[in-house]
Amino acid sequence: MTEKTMNSPISKLIELGLYFIGLWPKYTYSIIHRILWIVILGIVLILEYRYILLHIATDDLADLMDCFSITVSNSLLFIKLIILWFKQRTFDEIIDMMNEDWLECNTIGRNVDLMSRKVFVAQKFSKISTIIYGGGVIMFLIPVIFAEERIFVLKMEFPFDATVSPFYELINVIQFFQEVTFASTSGMLNGVIMTMILHTGGQIEIMCQTIEEFMNKIDNEHACYLNILKKLIIKHDRIILFAGYIEDLFTYIALLQFFSNTMAICFSGFVIMTSTIIGRKAYDTNWYELKPNESRYILFLILRAQKKLTITVGKFLDLSLESFASILKASASYASVLHAMY
Repeated sequence: MTEKTMNSPISKLIELGLYFIGLWPKYTYSIIHRILWIVILGIVLILEYRYILLHIATDDLADLMDCFSITVSNSLLFIKLIILWFKQRTFDEIIDMMNEDWLECNTIGRNVDLMSRKVFVAQKFSKISTIIYGGGVIMFLIPVIFAEERIFVLKMEFPFDATVSPFYELINVIQFFQEVTFASTSGMLNGVIMTMILHTGGQIEIMCQTIEEFMNKIDNEHACYLNILKKLIIKHDRIILFAGYIEDLFTYIALLQFFSNTMAICFSGFVIMTSTIIGRKAYDTNWYELKPNESRYILFLILRAQKKLTITVGKFLDLSLESFASILKASASYASVLHAMY
């Protein structure tokens, strides 16, 4: 599909995703979809949190954090869906305004091309986001499926013995497809946000072009300035209203995302700090009283422990407070440069 064949402000992938989660406006079976999501996600979260509570004092910390991170991700998806369902009226207003803006753009070919480019970018972003989220989960879960020992794709505490066949195989298959679905839905929701933001940007660009044309007409002493000015004011009010709807819809979702990312950085910092304790504890021992051929093993341990354990972002950046601060510093520098240029 090329940019010029776009005939809707919403890509087909996002539309299907919104039908799937029961959020598409005036969808007849939205209640059924929502009930299924609540039941499935509710059961999954209960079993996951039950596992965490029962194994919090006995399991290895790394395995427990692994389980906890997936549980938090599923909890975030559940809360996001609840918020979006409660904000259905606001969401409907946003979709209606996007469709109205799209119909209005069809009268001017240049505006259609501009908005088509925005939809094209949003469509690409939605596909990439969904593939990355879903594909990332698949890559994470495949080693678990083919492991020699009988472990579940997702750590859950069942009220029955789930390690016997065929329950074990059936549960693993269900967990695999369920988690891929959850992750793909999260990626699709990112595409929804991007689509709305790009639509807002497109409307702002159209208004800027209209203002430039209006100024040219003033220079050329054309008439009908008052009508054009009224349309500009109405257009600006509409953009402000649309942005307000987006803020109302996603403000709490953004807050949840912020806290979850902060939590991930905190856990990463915990791993970094605890890894340095190994070298300190080894240094505090009476290693100097050992024989040289024995003490060298302790010295080797101390040297190895000086390298901190880190969680990286794509193997090229440590997930730490220092990295976060450097990104903020670089972003502020780029923003100041762009502000000076434009």
